Amino acid sequence: MVGFVAWPETLNLDRQSEPVPGTRTPGQTDVYRCAIWDKKWWETLPDEPTTLFELFEQSVVRHPNRALFLRRAVVPSTPAAPASSTTTDPAEPVYSRTLIPTSYGTVQTRRSNIGSALLALEREGRLRSSVGNNGVSPPEITHPGIPHYGNSNRHKGGSRRGWAVGVWSKNREEWQVVDFACQAYGLVGVSLYETLGPDVAQYITNHCPLPIIFASTNHLPSLLKIAPHCPSLKVIVSMDPLPYAERKLLTEWAASLNIELLVMDELEKYGATDGIYLEPGPVKGVAGDLDLDRERVVTVSYTSGTTGDPKGVVLTNKNITYAIRSNILGTNEDLQGGDEWRYISYLPLSHIFERYLQLVAVYGDGTIAFTSGDVTKLLEDAQIIQPKFMAGVPRVWNRIHAAIQTQIDAGGLKGALLRRAVDAKLANWRETGSVTHPLWDALVFRKIKALLGGQLVYICSGAAPLTSNVHEMLKICFGCEVIQGYGLTESVGTCTKGIGRDTRAVGTIGFIQTCNDMKFVDQAEMGYTSNDKPNPRGEICLKGHNITPGYLHNPKATADSIDKDGWFHTGDIGEITPQGLVKIIDRVKNVVKLSQGEYVALEKLESLYALDPLFASLLVHGDSTRSSLVALAVLDPIQTASFCSSALGKHLKPEDIRAMEEVVSDRKVRKLILKRLAKIAKQNKLNGFEMIKGVHLTLQPFPDQVMTPTLKIKRNVAAKTFSKEIEDAYNEAEEKGDAEGAGAGSDARSKL
Repeated sequence: MVGFVAWPETLNLDRQSEPVPGTRTPGQTDVYRCAIWDKKWWETLPDEPTTLFELFEQSVVRHPNRALFLRRAVVPSTPAAPASSTTTDPAEPVYSRTLIPTSYGTVQTRRSNIGSALLALEREGRLRSSVGNNGVSPPEITHPGIPHYGNSNRHKGGSRRGWAVGVWSKNREEWQVVDFACQAYGLVGVSLYETLGPDVAQYITNHCPLPIIFASTNHLPSLLKIAPHCPSLKVIVSMDPLPYAERKLLTEWAASLNIELLVMDELEKYGATDGIYLEPGPVKGVAGDLDLDRERVVTVSYTSGTTGDPKGVVLTNKNITYAIRSNILGTNEDLQGGDEWRYISYLPLSHIFERYLQLVAVYGDGTIAFTSGDVTKLLEDAQIIQPKFMAGVPRVWNRIHAAIQTQIDAGGLKGALLRRAVDAKLANWRETGSVTHPLWDALVFRKIKALLGGQLVYICSGAAPLTSNVHEMLKICFGCEVIQGYGLTESVGTCTKGIGRDTRAVGTIGFIQTCNDMKFVDQAEMGYTSNDKPNPRGEICLKGHNITPGYLHNPKATADSIDKDGWFHTGDIGEITPQGLVKIIDRVKNVVKLSQGEYVALEKLESLYALDPLFASLLVHGDSTRSSLVALAVLDPIQTASFCSSALGKHLKPEDIRAMEEVVSDRKVRKLILKRLAKIAKQNKLNGFEMIKGVHLTLQPFPDQVMTPTLKIKRNVAAKTFSKEIEDAYNEAEEKGDAEGAGAGSDARSKL
């Protein structure tokens, strides 16, 4: 049974996850696990892949000539053509509507050539540096308790394995070719963030460490600039061909730093030559090599970092392979049967969510179609690619929902017709679980479906919770399965997922996956316990085949997150319903994930913003269903009187609190305060998502019920107490965002 698996005919929506008898202990719930499939049955299925190498090889055997990758063709530049008034950046490529395929078989060949070349570089000593382990360089990536090759293991063509290979580019097929090579040749793939800049790239290069990095041409100068500070880095490989003059200049620059600059297509040719080429996979005839490959470290996935440097999440071959095998259980029937289908790739491959979804597509014999990489052209890309499977984060879905809602709220016949269609389909969905309607789909929703290509049968949302109204609207407008899931980098991006036709799954993250168990541990200080009614609540803890063994070179962070019994503590507060559906309701730590998937350390931001003497107290609020932050600010009377008198030309006395309350309720004052906060953000080099976009101002101190005895703010209590003020701040911030208009939302509105 290899491939996507249908839901069982006996599926019981009232019993999706269940407690394991006899597992409850004081201060926590029973251990819960999937009730749909038997875990032992799943673990021992015959012919299933046990490594990522096996997974890919099996897919190639089934469909060697099918397109694994599609990419939009680039229109050749024409320097002699007259300048166009619509051209914004001559360096930006122009994409045609033509899709260029690369078959499974071709990718397999490229993978093997690159893998062979990588081992040859090690064998020839071209990756050796002063950074090593017991004098051996490049060092093998190891982690306590995880099997590794060892410095003397040269069974694979006389080369050492287990060292790391970096990739720095946007989503493209070469990214996966390099990663497939690492999987097939015993190496460790490490992604550098496309958008987080050279400082993070330098940190990861040194922390891991990385002896070689594959990069797109736009990152080559940045790599060479940080190279003097990265003693392990010996080889840089350009993913793109280089013009003669550019290559000469970059090669000389690299040589001056004692670094070798190579080009990927030439490296592939080198790997294919006699004496260099090696067969992929574990070494046949060497006892234990296959077992070692199953258990070894296969990637280090760095988190984006919220309170400090990124943490390297260690993931083994077994972690990822079993996460994928679990995800294919219960799949849309339109993706089954071996027919060709397309998955649209636009979420960054540097995040585990997109990475494992692409591997799920490979397992299911799908075609991965890369977009142009410009998020503002996502709708254009989707209409050309016409995917059947699309993943996204709430920020994307919220924009599309906002565009549809604008049409619903419009007057006239068009708005009235859409409102009636939405009401009819919502009622039908809530009663029957069906998301299709023969009349309204043909009359109204066909045009909305066409926004994303018109062929979607499966949408999944992750990274942060999706609100119930957006979740339902997506279902009825696109007429397909829309499910939410939940996962972290430490769980290979997955640990729960929903069932499309389950009406009660809206607003939840679904049932517990087969690959892991879950329990809920009391957080009494926050008011969440395993004895709560109607549902037990607590911190979500995970254990299973997909859970990381820890953080690279960071035993303290590992011990802080994984307890002595092997349970990973997520920091998320959840509850579980009688049907076995899980909901995320809070965070243990004051770190919030915004709807676009970015983590924000709230206390860190407060410590920076609150340094302004204008603020007596300041609470930064983030909501996982929103893409920005707002603040509740208690102002200092003396500072406020001076600020407002200067800004507004009004003389205010600090003791006249009533008059100042009236003044700070003026929208003009809030705009001035937001500018002041923006200046602080710029001075501290904060990211855009760390800036305050809306604010509620008052001179009244926070009430006692919001404060702890040590004068710390109770975030969950404050969020309830000031729910109206927070909502007003968000509305005002979003009004400004809507007025500015950008991205898929404005594009969608223009096309509806």
